[in-house]
Formats: sequence, C-alpha cells, structure tokens
Amino acid sequence: MTDVLLVQPPLPKPIGEYSSSIILCPPLGLGYIASNLILEGFEVEIIDMAALNLSLDQFKREVKQKEPKIVGISAETLTYKNALKVAETVKKENPEILTVMGGPHVTFLAEETLRNPQVDVVVRREGEMTMKEIARRLLRENGDLGNVKGITYRREDRIISNPERPLIEDLDSLPFPARELFPLDRYRVPGTLITSRGCPSKCIFCSAGAMYGGRYRVRSPENVSSEVHHMIEKFNFDKFFIADDTFTVFRDRTRKICRSISDLNVQWFCESRVNTVNKEILKEMAESGCRVIQYGVESGYQKILNSIRKGITVEQVRKAVKWSVEVGIIPVCSFMVPHPEDTLETIEETRKFMEELKSLGALVVVSLTTPFPGTYLYDHAEELGLKFILED
Repeated sequence: MTDVLLVQPPLPKPIGEYSSSIILCPPLGLGYIASNLILEGFEVEIIDMAALNLSLDQFKREVKQKEPKIVGISAETLTYKNALKVAETVKKENPEILTVMGGPHVTFLAEETLRNPQVDVVVRREGEMTMKEIARRLLRENGDLGNVKGITYRREDRIISNPERPLIEDLDSLPFPARELFPLDRYRVPGTLITSRGCPSKCIFCSAGAMYGGRYRVRSPENVSSEVHHMIEKFNFDKFFIADDTFTVFRDRTRKICRSISDLNVQWFCESRVNTVNKEILKEMAESGCRVIQYGVESGYQKILNSIRKGITVEQVRKAVKWSVEVGIIPVCSFMVPHPEDTLETIEETRKFMEELKSLGALVVVSLTTPFPGTYLYDHAEELGLKFILED
C-alpha cells in the first residue's frame, strides 16, 4: 500500500505512436517532491506514464494494486488534458483517493482546473513543502486543508484559494531528487539536474518569471558538486544535462561549478543566454566537459527581439556562437515564429540569420510561438493583436 503516488501523464500522441525514446529526462519536480515526502516517513512511488508508454487501462491496474491514498499529478500545458484523464481514472478506481494536481499550467489556471470534478486540489508554484503538508494533514491528522498555504481546493460547492506559500529560500536544504523511483533506462539523458530556479529575464513568451514570482534563486556550487558526485557514485552517470532556464547568470558561480567537476571526466550540456557568456567562461565550461549549449535566440531581427523583451542583440548572438565553436562547444540556437510584431519581411530576415548561424557552426531549431498561461503573451493577448480561436 502506497501513501502517495506521483504521476507524470502521457504526452499527447501525434499521428502514429510515439516512442518513449523521445523522452529526454526524468520529471525532476516529482523527484524533489518524492524525496521530501520520503524524508518525512511516507511511502512514495512515481509512475512516469510518458517514459513507460503506459495506457490508462494499465495505469488503472497500477492504482488498484498500489492502493494510494493520495495521487499527485504533474500538469504542463502540453500534458494537461491527459492529466485530467489520469485524475478521472483514479477517481473511477477509488473515489476516496485525493487527487492533487501541480505544475505551471494549473498554477495559473487553478480555478478553471478545479471545475473538473475529478481534481480535488491544485498545488500552486513549488510543490515540495505543500505536498508534504497535504500528506501530513490527510494521513496523520484530521484531513483539514483549510490553512495549507499554496493550494486551491474544493470545499463542497465552493472553490477556495488559500494564500501563497513563500518560496523556498535555501535550495541547498532540499534533499536530492529520488531518482531511484524513475525508470532511468527509459530516458535519453537520465543524468539531469537543476542548479537554480526561475529566470531574471522578462521575455513575453515565458512563464518562468511568473512561476517563481520574478525571483531567481541558486544552489551553492558545493551543493551542485555534491549532487554530481552522488549521481556518478550511485547511478554511474557519465553525461549530464543542467536543466536550468539560464545556467550562466553568475559567471563566478559557473566557474566554481566547472572547476568542481573538471576532474570527473564527464560530458554535460546546458541552456543559456548569449548575453551571459564570454569566451573565457565558455572555455572553462568546455574544459570541464561541456559539449553542447543551447541559446534562446527567438528572432534574427533586432526590432522583434526588442518587442519580445528578449534583452539580447543580434551581434551578441553572433559572438556567442563564434566563441562556442572556437572552444569546442556545439551551439544550438532556438527560434520561435511568428512573434506579434513579425511581418513576412522580418521573418525572412530571421531565416537569413538562421542560415548565417548555421554557416558559423550552429545547429538551429524552430518552434511555433505559443501563448502559454502565465506569460505576458497570454495575459495581454488582445492588446498584442492575438485572438484565441479555441477555448482549448
């Protein structure tokens, strides 16, 4: 019997079946919640339905076998509809199980989410302390969620939003994610870690700032180094993905982390911004094992970059790509089209810039601009000239 079952929903399936091999890395948010619950003495399991390619019928059998008292479900915009199906499956198996949903999508649309009767509680923003308190209240006390900070929940016919929970100030105080609960052989990069939370930038298409109240918090280099050593010793990882929104914000901190892992003979890659790197820091990163760095470029036209509040220049992109190639790091430049002020002419300039960056040695990826909940793009869609043609 399980106290808390944490679930990563399936991805929406494109035409034809997807392979679990497209799953890049474990859902570390669930891993952090699990390790905090375990530290508190609760029995916890994780089911990553996407990585395991589980159907809802297979998942239902797992619920029947494990008999959890609480099921926590992660929900991003991409997986939200499947998260609702997971919650519905849980309730059909046992209506007494408390269904809790968390993640960026439901953080910003908590009341809308709770209009679905299969969801009992929404955890807003960070989940570690909130889930621990929910489990304590439900499993060891009287079950009253009335003053649990950071949740929105249903009481009879009313939807109630409790006050915000303060963000965790000391990220070093958190135990490392419970990676032993993940099917590590099903991920392309199982050795994933997060060394910071939030982002100091204000891009209009990103919800990272809103998710963490505009705050940017970091772990100490010593704590990060300790986790890397732990991952090598316990799981024998030799490749790492640093999944921060922007790893290189503080160069001295980046240097210290690089120096602490430089003798480990590991390869790693990360995400960054072109205005936070120079050739010297990139050289240190390369010497410590960095092989790939992704830069969010978004557009090749300066007026568009300014309009989306990217905070970078086209020239900074050129320099960052050139420096990266020179020190032996593969730069991956990601773009988005179209932005609200884009025209056919500015998109053509972006296409030309992509070709230029490829000629310099960069890889280029392109995605469609999407107004996710929690972003300036979503909240100010009308004044930006955007029209939602579907409620979905």
